[in-house]
Amino acid sequence: MRTRPAPTLASTMIALTLAAPSVRASSMVDSITPGTLTAAQFNADFTAMNNAMSNSFTLLNTPTTGTVESQAFRGVGQFLGLTAFAYQFHVNNVIDNTGQPASVNSAALAFNATPFPANLGSGPAAPAYLVTGGQIGGIGASGSPPGAPMPSSIAFVPGASPSGNGSLTLQYLDPIAGAGPLGPGSTSATLVVITKNSRIGTPFVSIENADPQNGYPRAYAPIGEMPGCSKC
Repeated sequence: MRTRPAPTLASTMIALTLAAPSVRASSMVDSITPGTLTAAQFNADFTAMNNAMSNSFTLLNTPTTGTVESQAFRGVGQFLGLTAFAYQFHVNNVIDNTGQPASVNSAALAFNATPFPANLGSGPAAPAYLVTGGQIGGIGASGSPPGAPMPSSIAFVPGASPSGNGSLTLQYLDPIAGAGPLGPGSTSATLVVITKNSRIGTPFVSIENADPQNGYPRAYAPIGEMPGCSKC
């Protein structure tokens, strides 16, 4: 009788590796595609929960570079139970000490609520909307996209635990899409993000540019966990 040689550790490991199924880590980033909504539509369905907040920010070696405006809104009527967080960015017409015009590549902040799809406009339900044609609350009119700069992508990263902060990132500079940064003298389109969390905080906003940030603005955003609501 012929006997087979005992398997070596190396051959055993190779066999196990080949037999094991291929595992891919699930994505922890939600890409958000915003809808469009007129200011009149939004103002009919949401009412301000607080005054608009305007915070300035500065990049290193640059005069006061711009402002972040934000405000929280409560849904009324059929949208009761929803909270909308609105954001608008303005870049001043200034240059740094090398003569480079000011700009904003992206902005990010803690955001502890999963964006919730709601059917606010005439199109399909969306978890975020670009507001056109006027002012909402205390946030000034920004014009209508594509005239007003809008993010090339919006990403939400959930928190590591129900009470841990997730994050929201608005990306303006995108070479693949051919989208430039928010340039000097520009005001972004107003963006509203819909949630089911009405607990409001004021986290810092991280502004990205080749010149490091020197002074952190704050903006309204959802915080903590809604009691009894693990999916808010």
